[in-house]
Amino acid sequence: MLELGKVYLPTWLSYDPETNMISLDLPEVHTPDYFKNVFYSLQLVFSGTRVTVMYYGEDDTYLSQVLYFENWDIAGGDLESESFGKIQERALRALGNYIPDLNREVYDLFNEE
Repeated sequence: MLELGKVYLPTWLSYDPETNMISLDLPEVHTPDYFKNVFYSLQLVFSGTRVTVMYYGEDDTYLSQVLYFENWDIAGGDLESESFGKIQERALRALGNYIPDLNREVYDLFNEE
């Protein structure tokens, strides 16, 4: 059994194909952005002690694929050699390049009621 600790990664992301940017805030239902954007859900894939962070879209694509990442994953690592927190930190840094106002979005995410 693995002890992961807390999951800080957002479970859902909204990708805007026109700007090639992502947001942690999902657009309101029935707005133009709601119909234009693609929603991606968090996937954690385990193989032994290795964990891989990926986001899978409602359009059957992986976020790393549409953002042209080198690999299919956002981040990954071996839990025997590093903590899950460090792997999540790497994932957030990789995603941060595609979030226009990362500090505000993360602040809002952690301060939601």
